[in-house]
Amino acid sequence: MSGRANDALAAAFLPGEAASLSVILTRAAEEQEAGWPKLSDRSVTPAIYDLPEEARGIARRMAAEVHALWEAAGRPYLDTRRVKDAFRFLVACIRSGSIPPQRTIGDVPPLNS
Repeated sequence: MSGRANDALAAAFLPGEAASLSVILTRAAEEQEAGWPKLSDRSVTPAIYDLPEEARGIARRMAAEVHALWEAAGRPYLDTRRVKDAFRFLVACIRSGSIPPQRTIGDVPPLNS
């Protein structure tokens, strides 16, 4: 992070390195908890689970504060061009076989009520 992001973190009394680490640790855990597809068969436990309960709570709270600052700043760097580029890259990876195809909404069976 640089520039305005560092200024916003400093104003919130969040050290830049700690904020970045909290986001990285928390993101991996949230992806696993949400059931995101894995890019390999290798199962890796997110590092945040190796921390004591108190440290996990601090990391999650700090990541939530960073997310709130990002939203308050208008979600910088999340724009149409970047989303389109990321989608094109994902499609290219799937077509090349480096990422297995993911199921689409049409592949999901309907819920039995």
